[in-house]
Amino acid sequence: MRLAILCSGQAGQHREMLDPVFDTPGCADLCEIASRVLGQPVERWWRSLDEGALFANANAQFAITLVQLANWQRVGPFLGRAPSVVAGYSLGEVVAWHVAGSLSATDTLSLVRERARLMDACVPPGPLGAGCMALWRGRTLPALREARTQAMARHGVSVAIHRPAGELVLGGAPRAMDAFVADAALAAADLKRLPVAVPSHTPALADAVERLRQALTRRPMTEPRVPVLAGIDGTLQRRAVDALRSLPRQVAEALHWDWCVETLAALGVDVAIELGPGNDLARQLEAQIPGSIARAVDEFAIAEDIAPWLDLHS
Repeated sequence: MRLAILCSGQAGQHREMLDPVFDTPGCADLCEIASRVLGQPVERWWRSLDEGALFANANAQFAITLVQLANWQRVGPFLGRAPSVVAGYSLGEVVAWHVAGSLSATDTLSLVRERARLMDACVPPGPLGAGCMALWRGRTLPALREARTQAMARHGVSVAIHRPAGELVLGGAPRAMDAFVADAALAAADLKRLPVAVPSHTPALADAVERLRQALTRRPMTEPRVPVLAGIDGTLQRRAVDALRSLPRQVAEALHWDWCVETLAALGVDVAIELGPGNDLARQLEAQIPGSIARAVDEFAIAEDIAPWLDLHS
């Protein structure tokens, strides 16, 4: 068995996702760390957010990271083996370096908070709920691909993430995405607006790249215990210094999650666990790698169920 840990990105956040973190005594130390990074009690902060604020970039990135750190802390001891590789989707790539042992929980949370601040400084977020990204689903006929290319140029929209099976995540300012989604030339497209408040992985965030690299250099990183996939090109990263190359660039360059899945397949990965929230990456992996089994932590009633499930598939 070759096991992969998958670290999720934004768009799957919801009001109840931090409840297990707050209710689990073993997560108390992690909550204390999160409170120190935030400068206020993390549970009070989370409970104070209204439904719209859950999707504000800074709030979403911090909360999703905390969920994944808590899930890794809960399930890691029950794996009984080290994963073969860690892969992170968008924001999840930062979390992946924590899972690989390179970043402490404190440095991961503080880096994510700084990352969100730098991204917001490049493109001031629009009204809450005005998503800056959209998912283009399914393979596309040549005529519609041409219409998409023209509409992207017309409205100032860029490819943010290449996903398997020809899917794309597209990014642009809220008004640009409004116009793009409403474009009559794309009436036949299968488009889903995503609740992401900044156009991540597009040139609009170019000014954040060097500042994020500087923020990384201020945080001590140890050598990863397992390889981390680079979202920008799907290559295996085996040294801490590799993070200085990939993490800053990925905020402003299109990600190739399709290539990451191809790398996982080439490595012979046949079992995967997604830290969540949600199971989008797990579903993609099963669909693209024949014979693979992938589940999200959310799908297990308790963390102890991970061990027998892994034994069943080893």
